[in-house]
This record gives sequence, structure tokens and C-alpha cells, in this order.
Amino acid sequence: MIRHAARMLVLACCVSSRPAYSNFDTQEVVPPLSFTLFCTKYPEDCQEQQDRRITGFRFRGQRWRELNQINSIVNSSIAPESLLVSRNDYEWQIFPYDGNCGDYAVTKRHLLLQAGWPTSSLLLAEVVIRNTGEHHLILLVREGRVSFVLDNLSGAVVQLNEASDQYVFLRTQSGLNPQLWMRGLARS
Repeated sequence: MIRHAARMLVLACCVSSRPAYSNFDTQEVVPPLSFTLFCTKYPEDCQEQQDRRITGFRFRGQRWRELNQINSIVNSSIAPESLLVSRNDYEWQIFPYDGNCGDYAVTKRHLLLQAGWPTSSLLLAEVVIRNTGEHHLILLVREGRVSFVLDNLSGAVVQLNEASDQYVFLRTQSGLNPQLWMRGLARS
């Protein structure tokens, strides 16, 4: 009986363990509390905007430069928040004087939305940084099957496949509806 229970436990662990990036998930989860609070303050940034769904959206020339420019501007314009003088971590803001990872990510998303980028391509993702165990928020920018990472801890915009080993994905905003969040790395 004990051997059978041990085998079942090992089997259950094998079935439920999975790499953070290689498998996509479609299970809907509750959005982060910070996102819900953010949406009460900035409702226009939390709605799907049909007119912004651009057919055949591609990163070329100006769009690629725009993405890098916005990433750089936001990273250099918001001072990293001091842990000693930390305001409420649950309160994400657009362009605060100083801020945490959530402030950087929503500010980048806000500016890209204002520049006409489709909501379906701009996905917030809650991750754990593997080497520190710290919870963190990044912005994923999707173009077709390729995703790019905008992270305030890095000055460069990089492809997700180059950075995926740095993160464990907890939940990601859905590309179908910005109000929905999916467990892990959302497929859409």
C-alpha cells in the first residue's frame, strides 16, 4: 500500500511539474490586486480597444525604434523606488516620480497604447525572478508568435526566448481581453 502511494505521489509530481516558458496555459486566474486597483484609476488602459487591433501588425523600422525609445524613456524617467521610503506596492501609477516594477510596466504599456499599438500585443506579466525569488512585473510585447520583454531591470528589449530562463511566469494578461489573466504564460 505504501509503495502504491509513493508511486502515485511520484507520478503526480511528474505530471504537474513543467517548465515556466515551454508550456502555455489557458486557465483563467484572478488578476493581481494591483491591476484591479490600477483599472479603477486608469480605466481606459484596461479596456480592449477594437480600433487598436491592427491587422498584420509587424515590428519594422519605425515600430521597432518606437518600442526601444519608449522602453528607454520610461526606464530613465522613473527613479527606482527606495525600499526604505516605499509607498503602497499595490498602487501602480503612470509616470510617477519614483516607482516599482509595476509602475514601469504600466507606463510603458500606456505610452505604447497612446502610440496606437494594439491592446492584444501589450501584455502585463507577473513573474518571479529565478535568481532572487523576487515577484516582478514585466511587459510582453507580442508580434505574431514572437514576444519581446520590456523589463525595468534591463535596458534592452529582448526576445522572450532569450530571457525566459530568468523568469517563472505566474500569470499573464490575456491578449484577447485585457481584463482577463491566465495562469503562467498565456497563449493569447
